[in-house]
Amino acid sequence: MLIGLAAAVWALLLVQVHDVVTGTAIFLVATSVLPPEYASIEVGVSITADRVWLAVLAIQFAYDLWTGRSSWRAWSAADLFLILFLGWLVLRTIVTPIGQELKGQPSTTMHLLNGYLVPAFLYCILRNYKPNAASIWGGVVVIMIFGMYLSLTAVLEITKQWSLVFPSFISDQKLGIHFGRARGPMLNSVRLGMCLCACLAMLWTFVLWQKPKQLMTWVIAGTMTPLLLIGIALTYTRSIWMAAIAIVVVLVLTMLQGKTRWTAVSGLVFGSVLAALIAGPNLVAFKREYSAAETLESTKMRGAFAYVSWKMFEDRPLIGYGFNQFQVYNRPYLDDRTTDIRLESIRGYVHHNSFLSLLVDLGLIGALLFALTAAAMTRGVWLLLRDQGSDPMAKSIAAFSLCLIASHTIQMAFHEVSFSSIEYTLLMLGLGLSQAYRDETLKGVVSHVSPLQTTPQSTAWSQTWST
Repeated sequence: MLIGLAAAVWALLLVQVHDVVTGTAIFLVATSVLPPEYASIEVGVSITADRVWLAVLAIQFAYDLWTGRSSWRAWSAADLFLILFLGWLVLRTIVTPIGQELKGQPSTTMHLLNGYLVPAFLYCILRNYKPNAASIWGGVVVIMIFGMYLSLTAVLEITKQWSLVFPSFISDQKLGIHFGRARGPMLNSVRLGMCLCACLAMLWTFVLWQKPKQLMTWVIAGTMTPLLLIGIALTYTRSIWMAAIAIVVVLVLTMLQGKTRWTAVSGLVFGSVLAALIAGPNLVAFKREYSAAETLESTKMRGAFAYVSWKMFEDRPLIGYGFNQFQVYNRPYLDDRTTDIRLESIRGYVHHNSFLSLLVDLGLIGALLFALTAAAMTRGVWLLLRDQGSDPMAKSIAAFSLCLIASHTIQMAFHEVSFSSIEYTLLMLGLGLSQAYRDETLKGVVSHVSPLQTTPQSTAWSQTWST
């Protein structure tokens, strides 16, 4: 009782001194660094640091609605599509018998909560928040510190300096997957890489774009950029490397102008083609936590996932098999001998393509609703970036969101990205704020500066790279 009372007092204090933007950034850190492997209290359900903080955020949102720092906004098309998608997702979950999952497979209920409902809640509180530049900078600082920690941890992992690694469970090869690559406290190299890519995007779209004339800005960027890139490289994950390249392309297209932009784009295209010609074969099969042959086998398994998923989709095209049911229902399809693809190689594996997973689990209805949600949100981000009434902070948020969309889309093509709350929380951080700023811009609340092309910050940036 005393612990509960103390927690309530601290929660009431916290909601008065912090905001939902910084709070969401702290949640990302908590769910990444302090998972159940670090500490949990069992009282029928596991109480972990991120779940406690999620409760604080719920109280924070209620407090902000009461004090006017947040307000319910009219639904946009993106909001409506998101609600319809979540409704279909929940329906296809509750009609599936509870517990109908293979041993060792993630719980369907926790998959739903962590992968979709928690990020959707975070989107809700950010989307209804009244934009405030000071609070957004608080979130930026938290994530920049988080990125430094993750990069240093990646280096310590690969060099096996286990006594310096925190949390210590990272050194336990029996926990998580990808031991032998940099995987961070997430115990997963893909999640680590997505966080590092997001930190890189935030460093450039906020710190550099907002304050290009300050010497300290270049000191920070010059220090952090190589460190983040090293961390990304040490994940030894091809999809993460692809995401980093995509983010650089987005940064070039959004932050540079005129001849400088197209010169940089041409250089990137030439460099990428040259790198593909030289190192392409080595990227298909290279040694990481396992041998090069096993890495090659991992590549070939993508074809098996695609083949089995399409066959399953053909049998239940409209409503699918139910959320989180790929492993349950794919066993007869693995016995197909009409193809030379080694289908047995994926037995026991969770899906490795989120797009195909949506088709199999939720059918054409669910996949279409997801696509409409994604398209509407991306359109909103693009309009915010192009809107001449958007202020510099809104431009930074839009550019950051485009980087997240590019990174997330690539990971969806190679992995199932909804088994934890980390992946979609990253995405919702940008999309929620983009929608909030878009609403304010449409109302004329933040339309008080000239467009990006003529703002002092962007002009200085363009001049810096044009000389």
